[in-house]
Amino acid sequence: MAGKRKNFFMVDNRIFEYGLKPRDIAVYCFLCRRMNRESNVAFPSRRDIANGCGIRKEETVDKAIKALLEKDLIEKFHRYTNAGDYGSNVYRLKM
Repeated sequence: MAGKRKNFFMVDNRIFEYGLKPRDIAVYCFLCRRMNRESNVAFPSRRDIANGCGIRKEETVDKAIKALLEKDLIEKFHRYTNAGDYGSNVYRLKM
């Protein structure tokens, strides 16, 4: 079945060694799920992350992203549209 998307993603086992909160692990897993395998980047919106992880507030997503940045598990870059407007962030997974 060429071209059929697989229904799984992989997460490095070391994620459990960082003392992260469950919300942080959920956000990391969501980013892994959405990651481009060739570039290790994902660019979901905060709302998409919140909805995908069952998190009610986008501010909670921000806290999880901050924790992942502090543990050096991801990098965050700003993305802009062709018109120069702010777009969703780009996240590069480092592990």
